Amino acid sequence: MRFKFNIQENLIQKDSVYNNDIFGEGKSFPVLTIGKDSYIEEAWVENVIDEKYIYNIQVGCYSAIAHDVTFIIDMNHDYRKPALGRITGIAYRRPEFMKRKGQIIIMNDCWIGEKTIINSGVTVHNGAVVAAGAVVSKDVPAYSIVAGNPAKVIGYRFDEKTINMLKRIKWWNWSYDKVLERSQDLYGDIDSFTQKYINEAGDLYNVPLPEINLIEKSNAGEDKRILYIPDFEQDYPTYPHVIDEFVRAYSDTNTELLLYIKEDEFLDDKLNLLNGIFEKYEKDNCYVNLYVGNLSDERGLFAISDGYITNRSIDNVYHMDMADSYGLIVFSGVDYPIFNSPKVKSMVKAGSNDSKTPIENDKFIFDIVKKQNEIIKKVTSDYDNIANHIARLSVNQVAMNSSVDNLKYELLYNTERPQYPRILSGDMAIEKIINEGKSMSRFGDGEFAVIAGLDRQKFQRADEKLAKRLVEILKAKQDDVLICLMDVYGDLSKYNTECKYNIRAYMSEDIRKQHYALIDMERDYYDAYVTRPYASYLDNNTDAPKKRFDNLKRIWKDKKLLIIEGEKSRLGVGNDLLAGAADIKRILGPAEHAFDRYDDLFNEAISFLENNDDYLTLIAMGATATVLAYDIAMKGFQALDIGHVDIEYEWMLAGKGVKVPVKGKYNNEVSGGDVVEDIYDDRYESEIIKRVI
Repeated sequence: MRFKFNIQENLIQKDSVYNNDIFGEGKSFPVLTIGKDSYIEEAWVENVIDEKYIYNIQVGCYSAIAHDVTFIIDMNHDYRKPALGRITGIAYRRPEFMKRKGQIIIMNDCWIGEKTIINSGVTVHNGAVVAAGAVVSKDVPAYSIVAGNPAKVIGYRFDEKTINMLKRIKWWNWSYDKVLERSQDLYGDIDSFTQKYINEAGDLYNVPLPEINLIEKSNAGEDKRILYIPDFEQDYPTYPHVIDEFVRAYSDTNTELLLYIKEDEFLDDKLNLLNGIFEKYEKDNCYVNLYVGNLSDERGLFAISDGYITNRSIDNVYHMDMADSYGLIVFSGVDYPIFNSPKVKSMVKAGSNDSKTPIENDKFIFDIVKKQNEIIKKVTSDYDNIANHIARLSVNQVAMNSSVDNLKYELLYNTERPQYPRILSGDMAIEKIINEGKSMSRFGDGEFAVIAGLDRQKFQRADEKLAKRLVEILKAKQDDVLICLMDVYGDLSKYNTECKYNIRAYMSEDIRKQHYALIDMERDYYDAYVTRPYASYLDNNTDAPKKRFDNLKRIWKDKKLLIIEGEKSRLGVGNDLLAGAADIKRILGPAEHAFDRYDDLFNEAISFLENNDDYLTLIAMGATATVLAYDIAMKGFQALDIGHVDIEYEWMLAGKGVKVPVKGKYNNEVSGGDVVEDIYDDRYESEIIKRVI
């Protein structure tokens, strides 16, 4: 099927929907949603339509789409079959088991050049420019300029500092009157514009947080929350598919689906529709949470979530913009399947509760379900029926979680010991680093996730080459390099309650087996938490963390340092962590997926060290740092994978006993911590000798 859009300039003065009865059923399908003052000179849509696989195109505000642009939606053939074409007399059947992606989203302030081709599943992020004739098959980063076939980033409209300010200002969300009033500024100098309006943008973290129900969880993996706003108003809604896919993907895990149900005169009908879906999953063990209300500021929902699922509604681009602000993983709610991608693995750690027995006694129902039911009772007469099905989804239906499995490793630590790795203290590691010039590579849950092929971290995707290198280093027996593991396999008494809870939830029997298959029980390892002296410890409200940091500072006292870090890490900037160093030089790499530039980072480091062999190298770059420290050590230079030491120091200085956002520094351990407000520091800038971005 091929059809054309032609929407003239100045035609769309408010967000609009173009509907079509594509199946002749007297129903409206939102073929296109488009924001105010966007226009399409001429765009062709090529699509294979059937009722199960239907997608739409969404355009945000103030975007321009030029002449003869083509959107190709879900037209793939299953190339794994012997025949790719059609055979006369045989009805062609679309392949059922191919991953299908189709929704194309052009966000705000974008420019799509003439004769561009945009393929299924692509999102063009805010402010991006797609050059004429480009063939776009992958998402286009915000404010980037892409060109070619396939389209690649050839530059950015502005520098990083300016882009970060524009992402906060979000001028496309201003009222129409405000846009008109400020039009001269919008068409004026970019630096003047950002300086004039950045202060009114506000703080991303200073938003009202909704009081959602906090579910006590005891399944496998980390506590993650995915936000979804059901599109009840659609004739072809996505919410039945989204809930079905969520249950299939996330049963027996601690990942939670948060449904935001807007309260209006149709609320009873909405809850009854959900109830009909929940009935199918009475025996499934997963977490679904409801927030019923009308938020004046919906950002709070995004601030407390880890992911967002799109729909076809007119508000979706607006909500995707919020998701971008808080660094949420975005899943397309119209894909088939939604969660059959590496993104899923980044949302939940591996783990299994298959051997557990379902809970049948109501006394195990968590208090949260009671609170949830009380909310629903206020807004529906069908309380008993709906509450029953929501409770079944919300209750953990297993008798014990992995913490019980882990208990024998804790209780028997000092008696009949099960098998444990031999992990020596962080203090011993520091002494060897100082007195014997040892290097250090650290392994945490992130490194083991990469080895297992799990795309679990926002800042480092799974990579087969990286996984092989990590295994090689973990098994290597080079005396010059200390190999560090998390000291989490036995006694946990030194850690605080939150840390112990997270360790127990993570350290399932399956995870322990994965680790033990790689660990040599006969060798000495060192505590990887040596660079994490604060947030996890029971004594973090005493002066003990300061003493641990003072011990660490001995490593670089009066030393010349080469720091290799992500471009937004800024080790020691704004604090006195590195005050004792004699000199500091910096090589900056990507804030995310640094291993993509590994060879360049390594070569730049060696090139510098060969001419400056009196420098000690400190590396903060996730799993990439583990490999880089080892390889630099193999070249004869001392290198330390220093991990989270700076962010832990900032947390200690904040003095709240917990992990908090840190202004101007990438922080992958708090929600929204990868959304970094740019700061300028003369000394820091002067220390940078190379950017490998």
